[in-house]
Amino acid sequence: MVGNRAVSREREYTAPRYYEIAFDMNRKGEVDFLVHCFKRYAKRPVRRVLDIACGTGPHLARLAERDYEMVGLDLSRSNIEFLRERLAAKGQQAELVVGDMTDFRLAKPVDAALCMQDSQGHLLTNEQLVAHLKTVARAVRPGGLYVFDRYMVSSWTDPARAWSWSRRRGRVIVRASFSALHNVNPVTQVFREHMVLFPQEVKALVALAGGFEFVQWFFGFKPHQVLEKSRHPLLMVVVLRRTR
Repeated sequence: MVGNRAVSREREYTAPRYYEIAFDMNRKGEVDFLVHCFKRYAKRPVRRVLDIACGTGPHLARLAERDYEMVGLDLSRSNIEFLRERLAAKGQQAELVVGDMTDFRLAKPVDAALCMQDSQGHLLTNEQLVAHLKTVARAVRPGGLYVFDRYMVSSWTDPARAWSWSRRRGRVIVRASFSALHNVNPVTQVFREHMVLFPQEVKALVALAGGFEFVQWFFGFKPHQVLEKSRHPLLMVVVLRRTR
């Protein structure tokens, strides 16, 4: 809700100003983790980076500040235009593309790609995920990385999870809420808001798509916390490397 006016789900991603205010969080730790992965796991220098489903650019802008050459891809033209203005105001530049994460082509390949905030959750079938992985592999140079995060069910007995928060910027107040894990179907692995991808499926889908090798996965953006050693993790972060 913005003030006393509700914003429908259909308009969430076409109202970039409100989305930017609602998700105006400290992303430094996440960007630190990404840079750590670039330096530790890539088999090539990482200079040019693609942010898939970049939205309003919370990660893209911070990586640009660290002198990475950035490319942003998003299905929403409104988000891309908002991000273009945001970067210009900071004196930054990036190659920004309106496109579908399952089928896009870049003018030049990149050394690494990322897809944050569970944006892969918009892909509701294995076929879409495989198409996505193949498309990303086509965009990443050999030895480069693909890092993405996914929400996951930590326990079938957990209750539905919900968060609510407010953010203010000037005279605008954005009140946001998010809930997940409603009516979970353990067979189809679908709940009401998102498809849940289980960790054991990641490796199978990566092998099926081809082009990437599995490097490591973590509980959240914690380089010391490997997923298998975590109890009831909610967020997994996966690191893949482009093969030759």
